[in-house]
Amino acid sequence: MHPNKIIQSLAFVIILAGNLIKKFPGKKIILISQTLLAFILLNLISKCYADGNNSYHHLMQQIQRGQNFGIQYNSPRSAAIVELLNGIIVYINFNTKKTYTISNDWPGLVTAVWLNDHIAHIQGSCGTGCAKSIIFVSPSTAISCSTHEYRIKSLNPNYPPDFQHNRPLLIDIKKGIYVCYDDERNIQVFPLPTHTTIHPPKGYYSEKAEIKHDKLFVTYENGHGKVKRVSYGAV
Repeated sequence: MHPNKIIQSLAFVIILAGNLIKKFPGKKIILISQTLLAFILLNLISKCYADGNNSYHHLMQQIQRGQNFGIQYNSPRSAAIVELLNGIIVYINFNTKKTYTISNDWPGLVTAVWLNDHIAHIQGSCGTGCAKSIIFVSPSTAISCSTHEYRIKSLNPNYPPDFQHNRPLLIDIKKGIYVCYDDERNIQVFPLPTHTTIHPPKGYYSEKAEIKHDKLFVTYENGHGKVKRVSYGAV
């Protein structure tokens, strides 16, 4: 959140609390106003921290201070993929000054290989006998194949596989395709997508999406039955 907006919000909260105390004098309304003020301030601070944590300027500070596990630049060095110390993988564009969080919780070290100036293949460990892979299409598309189990010695399905990963079998930039195993252990050919990857709101899941007036709408629900309908713009 921008500092000016924070100041404006704080001013609004203070004025609101003051008006409540004047309009409804007494200990009870003062206590309610103090509770309201504390609740809103905590949310503002939390929002500020969340928004600024992977912002361009915050990320640049971390890069300059060496607070990361690694940076992989594209060929013209106009963009990079950064692995932060907390396991978050972030794309940063130095020309547009914009960032995009590719993964929030990668468990191990990663390497990113730029296939051209706009597409990168990110790979890394996710534990013993496990590898993880993401195809990233800048500025905001992250693609994951289904995880495939490989059994060479451990043929018993009741035991863990020898190793497992979701690496694509092929990424062809010229043809604009990638080849993956699907969940049924079949090999499928997919076009590289161009639409932005959507991160569902935390704690919500969706079973419905629709197009209305050329815009994508996704309906979410949480564990308490609260429904949220979000528009993601023209498609």
